[in-house]
Order: sequence, then C-alpha cells, then structure tokens
Amino acid sequence: MRSIMAKIQGTCEEFCPDGEIKMRVRERMLHFFELKNGQKNVPGILVKEFTRSAADVKMPKKEDMRTVQCLTRTVEYLLKDIVIDTRMPYRMAYDFIFDRLRAVRREIVIQMLDAQQTAKLLEPIVMFLAYSRYRLCAEPIDMFDAKICNQHLQECLTGVLCCYKTFDEDETASSPTIRDLQRRCFIESVYQVFNLGCPESLERGLTLPEHVRQDPTFKLSFQMSLSYHQGNLYRVLLALPKLPHILCALAATKLQIIRRRILQMFTHAYNKQFNVPGSYLLRVMLIGSPEHLTQQCRHYGLEVSKELEREPVLCSRSVFKNPEETKLLYIPGVGNVPKAVLFNKSDFINSAETIKEQHEPFVDSKLKKVYLPEVLLLKKFT
Repeated sequence: MRSIMAKIQGTCEEFCPDGEIKMRVRERMLHFFELKNGQKNVPGILVKEFTRSAADVKMPKKEDMRTVQCLTRTVEYLLKDIVIDTRMPYRMAYDFIFDRLRAVRREIVIQMLDAQQTAKLLEPIVMFLAYSRYRLCAEPIDMFDAKICNQHLQECLTGVLCCYKTFDEDETASSPTIRDLQRRCFIESVYQVFNLGCPESLERGLTLPEHVRQDPTFKLSFQMSLSYHQGNLYRVLLALPKLPHILCALAATKLQIIRRRILQMFTHAYNKQFNVPGSYLLRVMLIGSPEHLTQQCRHYGLEVSKELEREPVLCSRSVFKNPEETKLLYIPGVGNVPKAVLFNKSDFINSAETIKEQHEPFVDSKLKKVYLPEVLLLKKFT
C-alpha cells in the first residue's frame, strides 16, 4: 500500500477538483463562504472539503489530488481571505478553514510530500490553530471544542518538528534561507509555549541547533517553559507579556491555571501570617481590574466582605469579624484596589473548577496592531 501511495502525485490546479464541484453544486452542499456574495445556492470559490478514509473507498485519482503549488495557494487563500471575512462570526470561519485545512493535511499524507514541502504547508496551519485557540477560548463547548483544537495543534507541531529533524540530519540539504530560519525559530517557540514546562519540550530545546537556541524569541519562550517546570510562576508571568502576538495569545490560554496555582501557593505561604497587597496581586497575576481580582478570589473561596459589598475589598472569611481593618488603596487609572488580602488555606476551595479562559486586554491590544494574514502566513514575526 505504501509503495502505491508513493506513486500518487496530484495534478489538480484548482482549490476543488471538478468532480467534487459538480457533486456539491448539484446536491447543494455549499458552505456560506463558498457562495458568491452570500447568494443562496450560487457557487463562488469552492475549496475541497475533508473526507475520512474508509475501507471500501478506492485510492484517490491523481486528478482529484492537488499539486503542491495548488495546496500552497489554498492555504494562502484560506488564511488571507476567509480568516478576515467578517460577514459571519469568527467561529464559523474557523469551522470552515479548519475542515479545509484538514483536507490539505490529508493530501500531504497521501502524496507523501517531502519534508521541505510538508513544513511549508504545516507551519501556517500551526499558526492558525494557535491563534484560534485564543480567539475562541471564551466560546461555549458546543461552539468551540478546545480539546480538539489542542489535539490538532499538537499533531501539526509534531509533523513540523519531524520535518526539522530531517533537515538537521540531511547533510546534503541546501542551506536554509533567512526566512526559513525565522519560521523555524517561531514554530519552535510555539512548541515551547504550547507545551509549557513539559520535560519533552525542554529536552528538545536543549538539543536544537545553535541558531535556534540563540534566537531572542525562542530564548524567552524556552526560559518561560523552564520557569514553569521549576514552579517559578512569577518569572512565567513576567515573561508572558513580552512575547509577540500569537505566542502571547497562546500563552494567555494558560493564565487561568497559573492564577489558580498562585492563589493556592499564597494560601500556604501567607496563611494567617501576612497581608498581601492587592496592588501586588493585580500586577503579579496580570489582572487588569479589581473586579476581575474579586471574581478570582470569590471563585476559589476568598469572599468579598458583605459589610463592604460596594467596594472591591477582598479578604478571607477569617476577616469577616473585623471588616473595618481591611482598607482600600487608590491607584490612578485603576481605582480602588484591595490594600491587602489575608490568605487562609482553609478557605481555598480545592475542588473548584479552574475558571474558564478568557480574552486578556494586553493580548488583544497586541493582536490589534498586526495584520492577521501576515502573521498566520509567517511573513511577520514581531
């Protein structure tokens, strides 16, 4: 079977093979983004959809398989035109692009493309999945399944890293261009951030070529992953806002886990011993408002005093008896913040679910400054 598959080389130069176009138009199986100007049943630009392999399905014909050049154009079309189409919510664009990119990945496998071709196609897919993981993080599970996105992101990352390994082992390969080196450094950084603190990612980071290990973005990402592994969450949060656009967005999906761990650590480290300044908590937990900090503490059992309900005063339940002792500190531009939070480890609700991921203002401000297609297609790195 492998030898037969190796002989298949696509000849189709269109986004969608002619046979599939005729069938889908006839059966009215067109997605919104394939309709001409949104007109019902009026075909516009069709893109080959993903279909699962089945035991009774014949081997695809070469005219139904797209050439490498066509696959590249397909990826560029999806990540240039469709990803910024605002006629529908982004989750609908995500579903469409996700399916069509799966079809591209399937053809990579069937045609057994070489490492160079595979890497060039998978790299922007990695970027799209990483961006979407953050963009849709606040959606309900029936609209966006983060676990499925994580699974496919990990699969694509693994595929790209295997290609990089082939490059490193091939002594006859031509020297990579500066753009190729930049793309690799960024994808290696995505791998570190996505697998924050994992021993496998750290081990890989130590064995990479010198030019990757010395890349500023990779060094920051690797150090952040190492700090997470060591339990130094302060250094993780110190580095996170310094990451560029997509990396910062991907790292932000782990913020709620980190914030929970920080509160847990504080309930043990400062248990009934010291008051922790509220302004310090806002800064160290990368929280932009007192209300958000209140929400965090309430969720894990650190309640708001009923006597001071109108003010964002945080305290543990042990402070209820003397609410007047908990005072506010006014910070210009932020407002009243808790002057101090008294932690009590008996208050922390360890069984509480981790708060759902949400959009972070400092990440959104970074993403607004970039032209998304350039970033997803790895034409701009900072």
